[in-house]
Amino acid sequence: MKAGCERQLLMIAVLLMITSAPAAAAPLELSAAEADGYLQWMHSLETAAVARLEAGLPEANLMFPFEILAWDLDDPRPYRHLSISKAVSQLEASRNSHTNSNISSSLMALANARNYTNLSEYDSALVWYEVAAELDSNGSFTYEIAFEGLACAVSAHDSLAIAQMLTNTLGVSDPVGRQDEIVVAFRWLLVNRDSDTLRDLLQKLDAHQEALSPRLLYWQAFSLSWLGERDQALDHLRLLVLSGGLSHNLSEGQRIWVLTGIADAYFMLGAIEVSYDLYKIMSSSRVMALKMWGKFQVAGLDYMAGRYVSASYGYEEVCAAERQGSWQDHACAMEEIVSELERIKAEGEPYGVATHYER
Repeated sequence: MKAGCERQLLMIAVLLMITSAPAAAAPLELSAAEADGYLQWMHSLETAAVARLEAGLPEANLMFPFEILAWDLDDPRPYRHLSISKAVSQLEASRNSHTNSNISSSLMALANARNYTNLSEYDSALVWYEVAAELDSNGSFTYEIAFEGLACAVSAHDSLAIAQMLTNTLGVSDPVGRQDEIVVAFRWLLVNRDSDTLRDLLQKLDAHQEALSPRLLYWQAFSLSWLGERDQALDHLRLLVLSGGLSHNLSEGQRIWVLTGIADAYFMLGAIEVSYDLYKIMSSSRVMALKMWGKFQVAGLDYMAGRYVSASYGYEEVCAAERQGSWQDHACAMEEIVSELERIKAEGEPYGVATHYER
């Protein structure tokens, strides 16, 4: 009896949530070119992900903050770190003996910084990145020093150094060529939930949209979505899918987010029919995470439209699938609820309830 009451209360709560949602001005539908780009993104992702899984390979994610592949245990250069250690030891010995304490080349200072970074001696590396910046009078290594220095400061958890470098990042007049540095800035600000500085960075990039890379468009869209600016996030995502189905150095999870993010933004902005069509496309994907989210959302929209039988089948499939996220718990709960609603609807049919559901 208690379980039945709880189910009824949950049904009432869900219905109230749906009926009380404020109406929003629906955005324009995807253009033909954007729709084609969306399908290209999905096909490219499916091809890469399926081929990787069939080969039994792990996803080659880039490690934050240096944007390099994880250390390969099969690396054929087992003495790489030994040679780096030797170079660092010689440098420290020469400086301690004052025989060669003057470094006149920014390239040499940058090499020393990288050696310390490779040994995870981030405090010492930061010193050398600062020396490299001072010696780089003609700006030959500006981008490398800015990106690697910021990444090193993040790895060292040096909040003061990070703040100084982020100030420099925000102060540049032209962000072109500084993609890696700006990506690290985006990710650091998101992790630390610094919405004010994040908005400053987004404003900085607004004047240079035509020159920005697809990867930066992704982080702009993600940040805008996190800030609740869904209409602006959708604008960036629509522009992003026009870039074709290449990976753009984005992980599989990030590429999935682009596809789900477009559909979710349309849904949240009130374009229900557009989002429904996109979720239907996703529900037939060969990428399981994409497929299950599509089916889950289709089931939710079927439920909202009173198509309880279709919703029940969808929730049942999502609930029984391999675990993808906590939202599947909701699917399992909703499976029983929509079945009960369909029973109530069917039993009330002789009394003309269909007219009520068509309103």
